[in-house]
Amino acid sequence: MMELQGSSSVSRGQANLSDEVLLLVFGYLSPLDLCGQVPLVCRRWRKLSSDTLVWDVLDLYRHGTITEKQVRHLVWLHPSTRKLILRNRYDLSDRSLVWCFFRLQKLTALDLSGCPQVGPQIVSAIAQHCKSLRDLNVNGCVNFDDECLLILTGCRDLRHLNFSECEEITDFGFNAVTTFLPSLDSVHCDGVLSLHDEVIETIVIKKCDTITDIQLDGANLTDEGVRMLSELHFLRRLRIQYCDELSDDAIQEFSNLKYLEELSLTRSHSLTQKGFLRAFSRPHHFMRTIEITECSGLDDTSLIAITKSCRNITSLDISWCRSITDDGIVSALGFTPHLTSLNVRCGQQLSDFVTVLHTFCPELRYLNVISCSGVREEDLRQLSAELPDLEIAFNRDLGCSPRSFKILKYFDIMSPRQFAIRNNCSRHLNLKV
Repeated sequence: MMELQGSSSVSRGQANLSDEVLLLVFGYLSPLDLCGQVPLVCRRWRKLSSDTLVWDVLDLYRHGTITEKQVRHLVWLHPSTRKLILRNRYDLSDRSLVWCFFRLQKLTALDLSGCPQVGPQIVSAIAQHCKSLRDLNVNGCVNFDDECLLILTGCRDLRHLNFSECEEITDFGFNAVTTFLPSLDSVHCDGVLSLHDEVIETIVIKKCDTITDIQLDGANLTDEGVRMLSELHFLRRLRIQYCDELSDDAIQEFSNLKYLEELSLTRSHSLTQKGFLRAFSRPHHFMRTIEITECSGLDDTSLIAITKSCRNITSLDISWCRSITDDGIVSALGFTPHLTSLNVRCGQQLSDFVTVLHTFCPELRYLNVISCSGVREEDLRQLSAELPDLEIAFNRDLGCSPRSFKILKYFDIMSPRQFAIRNNCSRHLNLKV
């Protein structure tokens, strides 16, 4: 009798939950559970489990145990899916992928990163059936080449294209997409070593007023190529990795990018204090994220100049910059009251700056001090007590593997589908996301 009463109370509790809350809960379930188990509970759950909000994002990377046959079944049941994530699903055949794109003709976002089977045949199916596609990620697809880029020019609404680490791409293919895709405003091609200054010139000529996001590999870029980037006046995000060949003259023109929000320069050993002082000689009111890593020329004076120029930044990454001292960080953080993320990984010379972080950065939510051997664990625990929402990544011994990192407060990991459902449901529930 008690079991019956308990079951009845649980049923009443479920009945009191609004549709928005149930949709939020369903976002944490796997696609197979949503199709197989949830509809069997009751008519209401069956109806909600088929809601377009639940299936707006179909993430088959997070649930990698789903077989090829099950993938086809899920796609067949939900042709209204708008975002499909097939990252690292190298187990799917060409035939299955082509059929999926034929079925999902309302796709606006597609993630195929790490799928070696992606080539001209797959891209042809995408261009033929997914006319509304706006976001395509083929990062690390080793068979993605210039021919694929030429085929993609048929997706006239494409706005974001990520073909990083696709080493078969050349200037010819890059020039084709920048010329024939009128809506393209974001290009990620870091790790494509065959690109030269000519691609920058094409971007400046064809996309001067529209391009807002660029990620490049600096291996074959010269100072002149990087200087031309300063002519992209509406650029908001710029990332250049492996900047060893660039000089101070290359980055000083960055001061003209007045709408820049994110700047990332990695492996920039050739840059010096002089270049940074010129690049940040004027205010950058829109700058929110700065990542300058593995740069021996970034010293205390340079860092202070950067934070003075960018007083609204929320994220700062200066990992592997070993010319920066505690005094430099403390002075620089005095100009960043809105900082929420700080990464000083491998700053072996750093230690005492941790004790004043709660004073200068009261909004700090993430701190990375991995391989900072001078930072004391007791200081980190005191900082955690001062900032209870702070997440700290650290390890005691220099050179430890990532498995030894200790997180004092764990992240809330959500899939894209869960995040989308939570945002939409919160509008109805007036929850703060």
